[in-house]
Parts: sequence; C-alpha cells; structure tokens
Amino acid sequence: MIIPSLVFSLLAAFAMWVFVRRNPAIDPRVTVAILALLLILPLLNFLPKYSVLVEGSIGNSTSLSPSLLPSIWTLGFLFFGFRALIDVLSMQRWNRESSLVNDLPVFQETLSELSISRRVDLRIHPRLTSPVVSGLIRPRIYLPENSTDWSPQTLRMALLHELGHVQRRDLWMATLAHIVCVLHWFNPSVWWLRRTFLSQCEYACDAHLVEKGTDPRVYANALCDVAQSASAPPLSLAMAGHVPLRERIIFLSSGGRRSSVILSSLILATASSAVAMSMVRFVPERAKAQLLAPIDEVEMRFNADPFPGN
Repeated sequence: MIIPSLVFSLLAAFAMWVFVRRNPAIDPRVTVAILALLLILPLLNFLPKYSVLVEGSIGNSTSLSPSLLPSIWTLGFLFFGFRALIDVLSMQRWNRESSLVNDLPVFQETLSELSISRRVDLRIHPRLTSPVVSGLIRPRIYLPENSTDWSPQTLRMALLHELGHVQRRDLWMATLAHIVCVLHWFNPSVWWLRRTFLSQCEYACDAHLVEKGTDPRVYANALCDVAQSASAPPLSLAMAGHVPLRERIIFLSSGGRRSSVILSSLILATASSAVAMSMVRFVPERAKAQLLAPIDEVEMRFNADPFPGN
C-alpha cells in the first residue's frame, strides 16, 4: 500500500495547494479528512482488486529487496514515535514549570462569551514568548510572563484565540494529523498536509472570532502585540506560530471570510481516488506469463491422447 498512499497523498496535496493559493482559510476539516483517509487506506486493501498489466517486471525495477521495506518502516516508525513521546513528556514538564492563574476575571468572561462549559486551566509559563494551548482531555492555556504588561484588549483577544482552538477541537485534529505523520513518516506530502492543516487552524480560528463579532482591526492589533514566534511542541497550538503575521493581517483586512464552496467536492474527490486506487493492482507481464504457463500445460495434458500408441 506504499505506492497508493504516495500517489493519493501527492494528488491530495496538489489539490490542496491549488485551493489554498486562492483562499488560505479553507476549513481544516478538509485536510483532516484527507489525512484520516490515509489511516484507513490499508483497510481498503481487502477490497476486490482490478489487475492492470504493466510492462517489465516490478521486482527488477528496484535494487531494494521488498523484505527490507517492513524493517525500514519499523525503524522510522519507532524514531518518530519516540519523538512524539518526548513531545508529550515536554508538555507535562510545561505543566510543572508553570503557575496556575485563578483570579483573572477576563478569562471567565471569555469562557462565557464562547459558551465553553468544560474546565480550561490558565497558567503562566516563564519561558514562553506567545500564548499556547495544549491538552486534549483537560485543555490548558499558557501565557508568557510579560502578558501582565499587555493591554486588557490584547489579553482578551489572546484568550479568545486560544479558547477558539478549544471550542473548535483543533487539538484533537492536530493529534490525528501527527499520528498520520508518524505512520507515514516516509511521505513528504503527508508532512506538508500537516503543516497546511496547522496554518488552516490559525486562519479558521481568526475567522471564527470575526464571525463572533470581534473587530478585525482590534484583533489585528492584538496579533501585532504578541507577534513573537513561540517554540511549541507539535501537540500544541501557538497564537503566533505556523502563519506569517503579514498574511494573517491581510486575511483579516479582507474581512476574515472562510471559503466553503469547494469543501464537499474536494472531500468527495479525494475519497473516490482513495477507493479507486485501492481496487487497482499492478501486475507485470512476466508475472502473468508465469501464471498462464501452468494453465496451458494443464490444458495440453487434459487434451492429450492417453494411449498414443493406439
């Protein structure tokens, strides 16, 4: 299933690149749907196959023994899986290094404004330069120490942005995207799709707040106030990360509108291509000749005269 996954992800990445150039605020759920298809693509291998003859021999087209491929994949999987484990442990270290904030009225106001009833912790981290949100079951928002110097409007915009990720469940989708990257570590298109997804999350969160009534100019000013690149683990989302500030300001100045015209067609096209490729099996002509040779021999023996001397 390596070749079908490579072809599928390349086609999906190209389609996404074309549409992102027209509007970068495509719903990130489209990209997540594509990545989810890559997870279930091996299961489609059990569907009936349609054989397609190709010239030459597939076995002679590469000097790499097919028996080595599982070992190489396992080594890569263990390496990137170990890195993911380190990221999880680093988020636990962040929790120990930070201090809990209990008495911030604007935080409770933003929770009520977005109608978030679940528990969300607010913490101050001494080594951060930009707000970061992490945590699947128990979300935590980390603010830098200099956030105490921000204006009330800037602090409110920063909290609304991070809570927007919680409300949209972006962290769950980001975790799924990272799992797909660990499984398909050898595929550069998958890593590009993940980076595109993270950018789409920022655009979608910006558009979400504008749709909730936030003034785009006020929000853009808040972005400028906290515009310092934050070094955040892959399983978290930083307010000033993944998308250049200039592009986000341009997006907000255009009204912060998301594109929804092509979403269904894009998902349908990628799903159809995944199913179609899973049903095709490429068979070299030499393999077919080897398969037909015993059949011809059986027919010859069946039609032969059992008593040639008579």
